[in-house]
Amino acid sequence: MPQPKHKHHFPLVFVEWEDSCEPADNSEVPIPDDIPEPMTILSVGHMIRETESYVTLAGGYKPDLRTADYVITIVKSAIIGKVERLEFLSDLSSID
Repeated sequence: MPQPKHKHHFPLVFVEWEDSCEPADNSEVPIPDDIPEPMTILSVGHMIRETESYVTLAGGYKPDLRTADYVITIVKSAIIGKVERLEFLSDLSSID
């Protein structure tokens, strides 16, 4: 198996969080019929920033360019539980 070209700069993490939402058509919404409820979201990504109040995840990271793709910032007050660090498998043959 080829060795990775780049050192992994940002940890891979799993975050379960509660997202706010709004109706797709957000004018003249019948009450209470079409009022959406918050939704639980499961996100996995490279944690590129963490502060006291939020974490920022990227779905992709390009080390040669030092850029990130599919970035989302999640406020910590919306996180259910904790941010969990994921581990890498060193041998893909162990996957069933």
